[in-house]
Amino acid sequence: MNTLPVDRALSIYETLADRSAVRGARERLSQHLMKIYLEGERDPHRLTVHGLSYLRDFDRQMDSRG
Repeated sequence: MNTLPVDRALSIYETLADRSAVRGARERLSQHLMKIYLEGERDPHRLTVHGLSYLRDFDRQMDSRG
């Protein structure tokens, strides 16, 4: 898997959420998307969507720890 879905998801999320990615988000996102990739998902657009969903959930978890 190339880093395009990771970079694209981070860029879109930062723009839409109007905030920068939480520290460590790139590494966790990369691991998450690699798992999905290894499970068979090869479409970079679908991987990007998975990434955006993951970042939203990750951001919510971080906010709840507050």
